[in-house]
Amino acid sequence: MKTLKESIEINVPPEVIWEWFLHLAENYCDWHPSHIKAYWKSGIPNKIGSVFYAEENVAGELLKMKSKLTKFIPNRLYKYKMVSSLKLLLPRGTFEINPSGKGSFFTATLDFRMGNLLSKIAKKKVREITQHMIEEGQNLKSILET
Repeated sequence: MKTLKESIEINVPPEVIWEWFLHLAENYCDWHPSHIKAYWKSGIPNKIGSVFYAEENVAGELLKMKSKLTKFIPNRLYKYKMVSSLKLLLPRGTFEINPSGKGSFFTATLDFRMGNLLSKIAKKKVREITQHMIEEGQNLKSILET
């Protein structure tokens, strides 16, 4: 398993970040220019077991993602697992919010199924995905601090 993890300090309280994530489907396309669309495919939004659908371009490829919300701790943790074919490579991810001296630390984590060989082969893709995660953090900071 290879884990990509990116954190950024955002100068707002955790509740402000959480409120933004409670409206993820509506906010998704504003989060990053490569985000195309998003909506809740089934279940009640933000309830464990609900399925979120999103499309985005990452590293020059269109990704169609379906994820199921698996853990939800208000103002703290949003955890999901992939339920589309992407789950073979990317089984799960998290968005975590922790208080800091200036506001909050926002951390995004993606867990990939790849050993050392696949990791070396996919080195460029991993760099591009990491850059995308960094940009999402910077964009979220910009959105919420203005």
